[in-house]
Formats: sequence, C-alpha cells, structure tokens
Amino acid sequence: MQQWDRHPACFSWEEKLTQYQEERTMPLLTNIERRALARGAKENCQQNIIKILQNRFDNIPELMVKTINQIDDISLLENLLLPSISVNSLEEFQQLIDSNLTNIT
Repeated sequence: MQQWDRHPACFSWEEKLTQYQEERTMPLLTNIERRALARGAKENCQQNIIKILQNRFDNIPELMVKTINQIDDISLLENLLLPSISVNSLEEFQQLIDSNLTNIT
C-alpha cells in the first residue's frame, strides 16, 4: 500500500511530523519563489529598455544604463518601457527617467 493511499490516522508519528514540517516550509518556498520571479521580471524589463535604446540610438550613456539598472520599482520600469520605443532622443528619455524618479520620492 502506498503512503498516500493510507488514511491519515494510519500514519506513524514520524510520518505526521514529516508531513507537518513539509507543510510549514512550503509558504517560505513560495515566498522565495515570488521574490525570484519579481526580480527576474524587473531585470528583464531593465534589459529590454536598454536593448531598445541601444537598437534605436546605438550607444547610450553608461550613466543612463546604470540609472536604469538601479530602478527597483517594476511599475516605473513598465512605465518607461513603451516610451523607450517612441522617444525622439536619449535626452528626451532621460527627462522621462528624471520626472518619473522625482514622482516616486
């Protein structure tokens, strides 16, 4: 008989303890996974903005790259993503960055 086929009352004390410990650790793993996914989304958005700007304007200033990579707010990055496709210049994009950063402080 497989362990999962047995009625819970038939589990040994050690099996119940192991199951309890596994259930208690799952929320921690879920929280860690959520943070990892959020970090991945943030880094992906940062990279996409930089790639779009590099594709459109060739070289972008290192300070702009550094500023984009220091933005931790995913909603701010998402607000910058679409304008990166349509801005007329890097100066215009820098103004968007500056205005968005001053709005969150």
